[in-house]
Amino acid sequence: MRVLRLAGTAHERGVAYGEHTRDEIRECIQVYQRWFESFANISWPAARELGKPYRDWLCATDPDLSEEIDGIAAGADLPVADIIALNFRTEIAYGASGLMSASECTSLGVPPVSTTNGHVYLAENWDWLADTLPLTLMLEFEPVDGLRMVTVTEAGMVAKFGMNSDGVGLCVNLLGSNVNRVGGSFHTLARGVLQSRSALEAVWSVTGSERGGSGNYVIGSSSGEIVDLEYSPSGYTLHFPDHGYVAHANHFLGKQAGVLDRTQILRNISPGSYFRQARAEHLLSDAVSSTGINVKEIQSILGDHQGEPEGICRHGGPVGTHQVLGRTNVSVVMDLTDLTMYLGHGFGCSAAIEQYQLTAAQFSKV
Repeated sequence: MRVLRLAGTAHERGVAYGEHTRDEIRECIQVYQRWFESFANISWPAARELGKPYRDWLCATDPDLSEEIDGIAAGADLPVADIIALNFRTEIAYGASGLMSASECTSLGVPPVSTTNGHVYLAENWDWLADTLPLTLMLEFEPVDGLRMVTVTEAGMVAKFGMNSDGVGLCVNLLGSNVNRVGGSFHTLARGVLQSRSALEAVWSVTGSERGGSGNYVIGSSSGEIVDLEYSPSGYTLHFPDHGYVAHANHFLGKQAGVLDRTQILRNISPGSYFRQARAEHLLSDAVSSTGINVKEIQSILGDHQGEPEGICRHGGPVGTHQVLGRTNVSVVMDLTDLTMYLGHGFGCSAAIEQYQLTAAQFSKV
């Protein structure tokens, strides 16, 4: 996977990002132009217009990130509205048109008590549109106040999942509900988590912010904490590894007052999220009760196909008369204890694994 190293001020980082991924950002815009039109019945110009309140909110609440986004636009020679539409795509689409029927991602978190070596693991299959596979890259941010951060994301976007040199890691799952407001996006909130220096600070960065939509973050720390954070614009729920692990797919596990999960009110949404949730929990439980969990065990879970075409490792395809949206684009295991990332660019069952090591001094391929 391509690694792009960014340094300097917020604006300088953004300009470098935009300049080095100019073509990929334009391709990403084409992908999401089609996505907005087909799934939300919103044109790209309309999406840019709907993004204005989110840009105003970001300018007021996070000037540094706003400057970085302005820099991305300048470096890519594009209107800022294009980069806002990319980074707030989910919130714009859900807020303007109701609820989408997409279903994607399975995330895992394993604390030291359940691992064979006492390490802390986070893992995820990021499942999404096949067109975004070649537009995925890793951003490495040179240290700010001694903190180095890496995140895997799509061209033009400021964050998705990743980890930092203080041992805080993040895996993500998209959720949807009937409540949408102006606030932080799935991607900007993820950036706040990855800039945090502890699991508590990471959770607080989300719970203390206004939130535009819904999502789930599995957050871990090298100090041993694992917490699963489900959030919506109106509330949040925390889940801890009471059974020796956490797992999450794409539906709410907890209840939030006044919030209806999209899986309960959309007739055309696949129930596959519930299948993946049950399968992940079953496989983790078996591993914990037998030999314990290690990297190979987690990679085996990420490559599991039971329930295909909506298994944990998703290859896409029809289910009767229904078409399943998305496929596994990236499969990752993060060892937060020794800050090692095992990354597969493609299906969890077959992608070649690249290994990376993160320290405060550098991020390098092993």
